[in-house]
Amino acid sequence: MLAIITGSGFYEVPGLTEDRDETVVTPYGPARVTLGTWQGRSVAFLPRHGAGHSLPPHRINYRANIWALREIGASAVLATAVSGGIARDLEPGDLVLIDQFLEFTKDRADTFFDGDDGLVRHTDMTEPYHRGLRNLLAEAAADLDLVVRPTGTYVCMNGPRFETPAEIAVLGRLGAELVGMTGYPEVALAAEVGLPYASIGVISNPAAGLGESITIEEIIGVLEAVRPALWALIGEVARRWTPSS
Repeated sequence: MLAIITGSGFYEVPGLTEDRDETVVTPYGPARVTLGTWQGRSVAFLPRHGAGHSLPPHRINYRANIWALREIGASAVLATAVSGGIARDLEPGDLVLIDQFLEFTKDRADTFFDGDDGLVRHTDMTEPYHRGLRNLLAEAAADLDLVVRPTGTYVCMNGPRFETPAEIAVLGRLGAELVGMTGYPEVALAAEVGLPYASIGVISNPAAGLGESITIEEIIGVLEAVRPALWALIGEVARRWTPSS
């Protein structure tokens, strides 16, 4: 089973059949997951902001979400990350196969290893995004004639406010290429429980100070325009993914 986690602008899987909602009880609280059949295989769908986009980034229960996906038998997680573009060559509508992250969040429950069992565990983050899934994404994009940026360093800010131009300038000097609010701790938690995880950055707008002001309506328009290509890419990976990939 492939799990799909989406954020802003992507609230349903087109063509999902035999779908049913389940509330999975976890040690970290309940998580709402939609199970169904898509592209000829079982999938789990989890819009991280909840019904009606009701949860801001810092209030999402990332631990419950990832634990629930593992509990129901997901073998991998494919996520979307709607982002502002920091790199000058990124434009609205571009897709990025994220391969590294920087993290500047605060007060988020970001580990399963709190030491309550008397053990201290450290998780390797050399390759936080699964190489096999990223390779599948790159291959699928090529077969679909989609242009994707093969690498990108994502920086996660706390939100819900947007960044200042001064912050973006500093983040760019640190090597950040796209910025969002929800990619962490999702990626780290998946690594802690051994779930292969990949994320597709969807550039919705230039980051603060790097272009003209953009309205929410314009951002929605960008996401609407990129939706067919994004779901085609995810669908192709859903057809190809096996745990041995």
